[in-house]
Amino acid sequence: RKHDLVLNKGSIVDASIVKAPIQRNTKEENDQIKNGESPDWTEKKSQHKDVDASWTSKNGKNYYGYKNHIKIDQASKLITACQVTPAHVHDSQMMFDLIDKYDKGHSLYADSAY
Repeated sequence: RKHDLVLNKGSIVDASIVKAPIQRNTKEENDQIKNGESPDWTEKKSQHKDVDASWTSKNGKNYYGYKNHIKIDQASKLITACQVTPAHVHDSQMMFDLIDKYDKGHSLYADSAY
């Protein structure tokens, strides 16, 4: 915006799944993580655990990881906003975190998830 590269003719919003290594936890460890507790892991083991990623399903397939939610300028194709969430967060929940005052009065394109 500062260098007038963003043309503000409209925006496109979408999300993509970013896979993370699947965690092999016991049921008890998963329950502790869901309750906001830390399982009793050694320091070395805890450094290799990703407790922020989550599961989601798309087109009948399960994925473990995160989602990149982005908004791009329709004309320049530059990314103007982005958010990263655990994969289970629905695309539509991030819409209002991505749009801003520059979107007012312009077209906003998104798929049916929004």
